[in-house]
Parts: sequence; C-alpha cells; structure tokens
Amino acid sequence: MSGHDDVPDWAPRNLSDTGGHDNPYTFLGASDPGGAREPQPGTPHPGTPRHGTPRTESGEPFDAFKRPDRAPRPPGPAHAAAKPPRRRLSLGGHRPPRRVGGILLGPLAGAVGLVLLTGLGAYAVAAAAGGCSGDDAVTIGVDAAPDVAPAVVRAARRLNDAGHKAEGKCVRAEVRSTDPAAVATLLSGKGVAGVTQKPDVWIPDSSLWPKLAGGSGQAGAAGAFTQFGGIASSPIVVAMPSGLATQLRNLGAPAQPSWKELLAAAGTASNAEEDPAGGDGVIPARLLRLQVPDPNRTATGMGSLMLASALLGRAAGGEAQFAGVVRTIREGTAASVKAEFTPFGQPATDRYPVALAPEQAVYAYNARRPATAAVAVYPAEGTVYLDHPVTVLSKDPGKVAAGRLLKKALSDRAARGDLQRLGFRTPGGTAPAAFSARTGLDPRPPKALPATPAAQVRSTMQSWAQLSLSIRMLSIIDVSGSMDEKIAPDVTRLQATVRTAQGGLSLLPDDSELGQWVFSTELEGSQDWREMVSVGPLGERLGSATRRQRMLSAFAQIRVKEHGDTGLYDTVMAAFDYMKRTYKPEYVNSILLWTDGRNEDPGGPSLAETLDHIRREYDPERPVLINMFGNGEDVDVNELRQIAQLTRGDAYVADTPGQVQALFLRALSQRVSP
Repeated sequence: MSGHDDVPDWAPRNLSDTGGHDNPYTFLGASDPGGAREPQPGTPHPGTPRHGTPRTESGEPFDAFKRPDRAPRPPGPAHAAAKPPRRRLSLGGHRPPRRVGGILLGPLAGAVGLVLLTGLGAYAVAAAAGGCSGDDAVTIGVDAAPDVAPAVVRAARRLNDAGHKAEGKCVRAEVRSTDPAAVATLLSGKGVAGVTQKPDVWIPDSSLWPKLAGGSGQAGAAGAFTQFGGIASSPIVVAMPSGLATQLRNLGAPAQPSWKELLAAAGTASNAEEDPAGGDGVIPARLLRLQVPDPNRTATGMGSLMLASALLGRAAGGEAQFAGVVRTIREGTAASVKAEFTPFGQPATDRYPVALAPEQAVYAYNARRPATAAVAVYPAEGTVYLDHPVTVLSKDPGKVAAGRLLKKALSDRAARGDLQRLGFRTPGGTAPAAFSARTGLDPRPPKALPATPAAQVRSTMQSWAQLSLSIRMLSIIDVSGSMDEKIAPDVTRLQATVRTAQGGLSLLPDDSELGQWVFSTELEGSQDWREMVSVGPLGERLGSATRRQRMLSAFAQIRVKEHGDTGLYDTVMAAFDYMKRTYKPEYVNSILLWTDGRNEDPGGPSLAETLDHIRREYDPERPVLINMFGNGEDVDVNELRQIAQLTRGDAYVADTPGQVQALFLRALSQRVSP
C-alpha cells in the first residue's frame, strides 16, 4: 500500500473513466461497480436484433475486445518518424508486464482490452464463418450474464470461425448480454421483465436461476433443461473496507471468522439477553452494517439466503435465526452489487459497512482505484459459489449439440484466460494470477458448501417472500390485577412484559405498522380493551412525535387495573375483527397478545364461541395471524394455542424476560403462506 492512501500498489492508476479511444473503458463484469454506461459511438443500441452485426461509425464490425485505433499523430521530428511502430499488447501473448507511472501493469492489465459491450440488454453478435447462415446453419441464440458476456462473445467468435458442425450443418452462435433475473422471469411463466424471447442457450451467473425457474409451477413455465456445467466460478465473500479489516485483525479476529459471528456483529438480533444468533467471538456486536443485493434480482442475494438456510436450517432454533437473518438482509438490501460498495468511500456513521458480494466484484471494485480499497473475507464454514452454467433450453438435437460445442469452446485455454482476466476462478477454483494479499484476495479456493437442491431453492425463496414482507401488527398487553405480581426482585409481570415488548419494538423497521391496546375487564365502560396508539407506520409523525416514540411513551404509561380480571376472549375477537377490517395486502397483518392467565370474564363469550367466531371470520384471502405470549403459572397454553392455530399462529410461554427475544423471532418466522 502507498503511504498516502488505501489504494493497493497493484491497482493501475491510468485507467480512464471516459472510455475514450486512448483509454478504452475496462469491462469487469456485471458486478463491476462501474455499472452499465450509455452506448458510446460505434457500439450497438440495446435494441439491435440478433441477426444484425453491430458496426462502428466507420462501418467495421464492432469488436468487444479490440482496442480502438488512435487518431493519426501529426508529423513529428524525423528521428521519431524513423522509430519502428509499437507492437500492440495481445491478450494471449507473453509480453512481460510494464510500469506506467511507477505502477506495475501485470495480469490485471490484460483486462484493459475487455471493453464494455454497451450495457445490460445490449446485443453482441459474434461474427459468423463465411457462408454459415440460413437453412445451412444451426444458429443458437445465447443469453449470457453480463459479467461473463465479453468472454462468451470471444469464445463464440472462435467457435463460428472454426467451422464446427452439428447434425451435418455448420454452427453459428449469436450472443447477447442479458440480466439473468429477466430470463428467469420469462422461463418461470410469471411474466416479462425485459426479455421476450427465450434463448436457445442460457449462461446465467448461477445454477440457482435454472433451479428456481424450472419448477415455478406457473402456466407456461419452462421444463427440464440440458446443463453442461459451469465455465467460471466466483465465491460469495464478505467484502469490507481495508481499514476495517485492519481494525478487526488488531482486535484479534481470525482471518476466517465464522458466519455466525459476522451476522451477530451485523445486528441480526439486537438487544437480546439471550441472542439466538449471537457469537462468542471478538468482533463487537452491532459493529457492522450488512449490505446484500436484492435476492429477487441477483444471484448473490439469492445465494446469501441459501447460505443462511444451509448454516441455520438444521440448528436448534434455526427457523427463528433464519427469520432474524432475513430481517437483517431486508434492512440492508442494496439495489445492486455496485451499490453495495458505495458506502465504502463514505465516512462511517454508527456502524461500518460490509457487503456480501462475489469475489469477482471485489476484484473489479479495486481495479477502479477507489479511495478505500476492499478486502475479501472468507468465513470458516465455507460459502456458495456462482458457477455460470451453460444451460441449453432448446429441445432441438442440433441446438443441443451446438450448445455442447459452445461449452467446449468456453472451456479451452483461451476462454479460461479471458475469464480469469475478468476476475473469475476456473470451475475448479484456480484463481487468477493477480489474486494475492496485496490485492485483497486469497488465491486459495474457499470451501464450497453443498449445492442446494432445486426444491430447497424454491422453498427458501418462498420463505424470503413471506419473511421480507413488512409487519402490520396490533400489540395487546394484559393489565389485569394479577399482572402486578412480582416474578423477580422489584420486577412485576407487567414490567417484564413491557420490557420485552420494547425489545420487540426495537426489532421492527420504521416502515412497519404497529399499534398498542391494553385489556382487562371494563376498561372503557363495558368494553374490555382500550386503544393507546392507533395502528400505523412507526416512522409516521403524530403531532410532535413519531408513532415509535408514541409507542415508547405508551409503554411507560401502562398501569395495572386493580382487581381487574382477564377479558381475553372479547378482546381477541375485537382485535381480530379490527385487523381484518383494516387489512393491508402488502403487509403481514398480525396480532400479538401478551397475558399472564386465562379468560376470567363471566359475562363474556366462551372459548367455543370465540373459536367459532374466528373460524367463521377467517379469510385466507385476507389472513390475520394471531400469536400469543403467556407469562406465569396460570396461563392455559392449550387454550391460547387453540385460538392462535386457527389463524396459523401459535402460543408461547416465556419463563424469563431473557427468553422473549428468541420467542419473538420465532413468532415473526411463522408467516402466512401466500
């Protein structure tokens, strides 16, 4: 590292951001934080059809890897004109690295020839061998993930020029750079998201996409695919600013901390006396702010969920811990991999930013010479790899054979070299020569977690869809006389309940909707309940304070009603009817009731009448979930559970205040199926 900034010594300092002829823009993949740019003169427009070869202003075919010619130099001194012309640097040559401005341009500089294809959705059609067209050709349309598209274009051009044949016809491949999520949406039968034509061959960034799209169950969904394996790999790593990595080392953190410790430090479960996701390492709790790209749009985000599911699914309390991780991911969701790195260059506020990102994205980010370099951390348990599989969607035997030939072309030495220059490992894990401690990357391949079965991929994404919905909840606290009994020195049941409710409040983001009732008997005339705060967004202002602040103030004002009984059934029915009447489909609509006993309202409805009412009024199209927390020896858990389970909720008993955090997470993890 230099003594003046965090830019690694290996990063070339002469890369231009202009994309001009003298310094063409270096394409470093879809996860390149530089993102897609507006098409430059001479590049194809995103609407260019497959069969039209993009051309430059001069009429020459666009070559994604060719360095544009410089403008002729004006006449100079005779001795300069006599110098032999400088040789161009070939991607496949063995010219030794050179220095520019004191910076060594080694293996990374080989990527300088990989210019931007014109962004997502742009067509990059590989040149076809002469005469290979029409009925005399097997033509395959190839949709490739933008991060590998430049190398796929090169391999397709070599394939076309080689004159290979399939089913007695010459083979012609036409490649376009396409967002995998758009293709997956089309194949799943769920609609159109920018792609209207199914490709013959699909090279997404992860096998998770075909697994998700192939079994959606939607009408029009694609069936089984023919897969020929991956062409490049990139593990999901924890990317962090280099300064933070140094601080963690100084704290004594291991080079490979556990996922559990990292998630705990990212605030998976805050304010917990018994943190179900907490670690026992040296990284302070809530030190980190986790950034994850949208799991609905990116394989990295989807892979992060598979990773959490694999590590937590079989552990005790894994369901609740997974719910906590989902909440952390939801609160830290970034629009793209590019956006994950934006906070790295900004002053730290309350917590330090870290990102779950492909290793290749770290390589790409550092290649752009940021003010703050990134370091990849490889957790001890292993990780999920993005594998870029060649997937044939066509059933035509000729196109299947052509897809196999393309896979072979993408596996040869030239293609492997192109992919490594983009920052990818080989399918077997071999790293590019540029990977080293100086570049923030470890050349040793991290352990790969087992591949996730297709059914589990779909199940996990369904859980994400449910758990990532915002909460709309009515909290109801028992204030009957028995709540004044002490359960610990100087702590009553009501005080313990309020403290745990406050802890639950801290877990909910501002876009959650919450309201607060209390209940006993005859709190307002003959009515057993009273509204303290109306249901609405926690961040909404109610006069001079937000609803969250109003909730905290209401908690402080709750008092026991002396000699009050427990009007449980009346209150449950009233709350259920209210939440159903005000139902909002974009939320999980739920009731959370806290009590220390059973129904004690002789003039109110019976258990049978209550169950009959909820059974009759429950609407699966407008589901309202009831969860109940009991506290005390008088709680009839069976009674509470009968009510809750009619709505697919449940009842829980907390013996100590410290248990409520885990139970609250468990309650949040039990969502209504879509």
